[in-house]
Amino acid sequence: MQRSKGRNAVAAAAYRSCTLLNDEQLGKVYDYRPKAGHVCTELFGVAGLEIGMDDIGTLWNSAERSETRKNSAVARELMVPLPHEWTDEQRRLCVRGLSEMLVARYGVAVMASIHRPANGQNNHVHILFTTREVDAQMNFGKKTRILDDMKTGEVKNMREEVCRVMNEHAKANGADWYVYAGKFAEVEEWHIPTAHIPVNAPSELREAMEAENLAIVEARPLLKRIMEESKETAAQVEAALQVAAIAATQEHQIVKAEAPQKRPSLLPPVPSANPLAEDAQQRISQLNNSLEIQHAYREVLRTHVKRKEGREVAKKWKEHLRTLEADPPGPLVSIMSKLARALGVRDILAIYEEKVAKARANIEQCRKSDAVLTAYIEDPERRRKYEEWKHWPEHRERVMAYEATLPDAPRQSPAPGPEYHSVAPSSTCDGPFTLTPHQTPKIPEPWEW
Repeated sequence: MQRSKGRNAVAAAAYRSCTLLNDEQLGKVYDYRPKAGHVCTELFGVAGLEIGMDDIGTLWNSAERSETRKNSAVARELMVPLPHEWTDEQRRLCVRGLSEMLVARYGVAVMASIHRPANGQNNHVHILFTTREVDAQMNFGKKTRILDDMKTGEVKNMREEVCRVMNEHAKANGADWYVYAGKFAEVEEWHIPTAHIPVNAPSELREAMEAENLAIVEARPLLKRIMEESKETAAQVEAALQVAAIAATQEHQIVKAEAPQKRPSLLPPVPSANPLAEDAQQRISQLNNSLEIQHAYREVLRTHVKRKEGREVAKKWKEHLRTLEADPPGPLVSIMSKLARALGVRDILAIYEEKVAKARANIEQCRKSDAVLTAYIEDPERRRKYEEWKHWPEHRERVMAYEATLPDAPRQSPAPGPEYHSVAPSSTCDGPFTLTPHQTPKIPEPWEW
């Protein structure tokens, strides 16, 4: 909490402890006693201080006086969510463990305030602690600079210590979960993080960010499914390689056992290639190639669907922008907006400009996304694999034959869908992609839309 950003330690302490405090330096009074949701507040690290309004004011007024620069950091805050299934006493004991950890680790004074909102499902604690070391007589010493820079790694260490304390109390309380100091992506590689919404974000910005976060949450299952399918395909290829290698070894042993023994020769032995092993290796290579081409075909189709959805979104944003530009604010609104800006109030013109800027930004974002997806679809190598899977039946037959041998394959093969439709090659074939014409209606390819 920095003075250069308008923060004040006394005001922050009054808000979190829901008390009335007097800022002795500024002569201001902060009264947050009517605020709801406060459960309890405790002080740690300074002898003689109890839980009371005067003691809280004494601590944080001293913290303000210890800082003499106009851009000084006057306090730090650590917010920790608390499980709602715990009792108040269990949460209080956990908060005491966290506060005592901070006092022992950094030598600071700590004020911990537990809050519970009206819905009772978001219990959390505000741990406000000084930026300087404080002894038992409330003498403020040197700054805890180790927490100023993220590059020192101490913030990460502090997060790990918080997790350690939380996990100890969770184990003692019989909880079936644990906390982790890292990122979700380190545990689940398919995880897409959502954007943090600032507390003071305008309503329109908040709505837009909430919509984006909702879209991210809805996209997570799709990404997870794609990742699982990719792993499954890789596992299938690996299993096929192992099966083919075992089969090639067994065939080689049989041939070796049945081969007649030759008379010993005085000439040095000439290494001979094993045709069975070569044939098995060739089949493995062909299957691997077919699975790779199938994967490329599916990815092109998925990307095409995603690009189509993005273009629909861009179309709606363009219609919204045309509607806004067709009805701009009049001259009278512009005059009133200047007066409102002079008074520091958000005006109609500013709201209109924000809407226009938001629409243009979203259109530009859709354009960039469309360009990326289009480049992905029109990649020559990917397009070649798409055409090869669609028009060359050997790949589909090879994959279908392999899938039929898997342990979880269905007993009866379902009717092949459009992805597996087979087109017989022409009798006068000039190459592997020369096909006989068919009467089915032509469906535009992804790069023709």
